[in-house]
Amino acid sequence: MIDFKKLAEKNHPYVVEMRRYFHEHPELSTQEVNTSKRICEELDAMGIPFTAYPDYTVIATIDSGKPGKTILIRADIDALPVTETTGLPFASKTPGVMHACGHDTHGAMLLGIARSLNEVKDQLCGKILLGFQVAEENLKGSRTMKQYVLDMGGADHSLAVHVGNARDIGTITVVPGPFASGVITYKTFFYGKGGHGSMPHAAIDPIKPACEYVLKLAALPTSQYDAKDPIVFSTCTIQGGSGAPNVIPDDAYVFGTVRYFNKTLTEKIQHDIETLADCVARTYGCTSKVEYTFDPMIPVENNPEVTAICQEVARGMGLNLVTEEMGMGSDDMAMLVDAFPGCYAWLGTANPAKGIDHVANHNSNFTVDEDALAYGTEFLMKSAWELLNR
Repeated sequence: MIDFKKLAEKNHPYVVEMRRYFHEHPELSTQEVNTSKRICEELDAMGIPFTAYPDYTVIATIDSGKPGKTILIRADIDALPVTETTGLPFASKTPGVMHACGHDTHGAMLLGIARSLNEVKDQLCGKILLGFQVAEENLKGSRTMKQYVLDMGGADHSLAVHVGNARDIGTITVVPGPFASGVITYKTFFYGKGGHGSMPHAAIDPIKPACEYVLKLAALPTSQYDAKDPIVFSTCTIQGGSGAPNVIPDDAYVFGTVRYFNKTLTEKIQHDIETLADCVARTYGCTSKVEYTFDPMIPVENNPEVTAICQEVARGMGLNLVTEEMGMGSDDMAMLVDAFPGCYAWLGTANPAKGIDHVANHNSNFTVDEDALAYGTEFLMKSAWELLNR
């Protein structure tokens, strides 16, 4: 049996080094040029074959040369448009861009896994694919990674962890079934005819249907969906008019999201958003158009059998295991666990004793206890090993 704990500890300084490099040099979604380049350089130095794609995705392969399953381990590598306030000695050197969601740690852990598994390749069976994924924050990267993996022959299972400070170091959340919500981001326009506020009968006011639409969207969960399927419509922007009190505008729009956990509802939600917009608009003599800022992202739904194996691994490591939790945040790992039955886990990285408090991801003061990364690399390696050998 491979001592994965020892491997993780041995390569932990390397993981920390790479995490700090990525943190200091963050790049936004679809702009991960130098991040991808550095990953390729590191893989080259390890002698691990890889494919670097035009969109900056990198997929490396550790092939044992023996028959067996193929396991994909994924790490997202993009940063956010956030100005860092941590004061860390390795804080972002890119103004207005920061690894505020921990993707720097994900990429670093995967490089540590690459180095570790490459050392014990002859003791493995099958293949391990190491997927360095771009553009998670705009929910695009996993769609292309999914296709790249399919082009390589596919994978039997997929694995990933996400760091977060909601829980302390030594804790891992591994939940079967729906785990993170799907999201649909809608922008609905209402088109009328502008005019003077003193003569509304000579205009077609788009503000009234926009307002009514917001209220009717909020009522949809109780009238159109099973109460056992959590779903939240949140319209967070309503815009119309120039600011003048006596000018009826030509158009108005509302902008918001839907969060949900039942992936079979994706098409119905879109249908309801569009049908309701059309009905409300026509009531007021307007027309409507719905645009989706991002392609809809299905919920993260962990495979129960794979998750049970990952829970065994976590228990064997002595981690504090959380097995029941559903979050309304979304992640495009959903596409990969859906295509390649797998498990997505959350790794606790807070440590108040070190001043690393329970600061939310996407916060300008977000950082992690780097000691937790050794748990993440060990967990993923052990989980992959178990999946290869069952």
